[in-house]
Amino acid sequence: MKTLLNVINVLLDQLKKILVRFKNAKFGLLFFINIFKIPDFLTDIRVSIFSKLRLIFAVIVSILYIVSSVDLIPEIIIGAFGFIDDILVLIWSLGIVSEEIEKYKRMINESKDPRIIDDVNYSVRDEE
Repeated sequence: MKTLLNVINVLLDQLKKILVRFKNAKFGLLFFINIFKIPDFLTDIRVSIFSKLRLIFAVIVSILYIVSSVDLIPEIIIGAFGFIDDILVLIWSLGIVSEEIEKYKRMINESKDPRIIDDVNYSVRDEE
């Protein structure tokens, strides 16, 4: 019985971490707007290859897990509750995508445009 309680506590802790990641990544309606930034994210040379691979890996793993017949909680035995593991994998994947896109947006906002020259003094004079 104690082992079962320990397993449940570990699962609840992991779910709590996932929900905190969503909160920190500003998951919600803005996430669906951020989906359109994924092509820019993948083609921008300023983004590290690790971040790109992390996003691609999360998406591929979630798609393969949802499509495959291998499950931690099989739907055949438990019925509708068998989709819980599929939903958790999808939430994990969306959390990673949201985190990476939010980091990318912060990077874009903090970076300076190389075509803009700062700290230049100038004056305009009328010709008389």
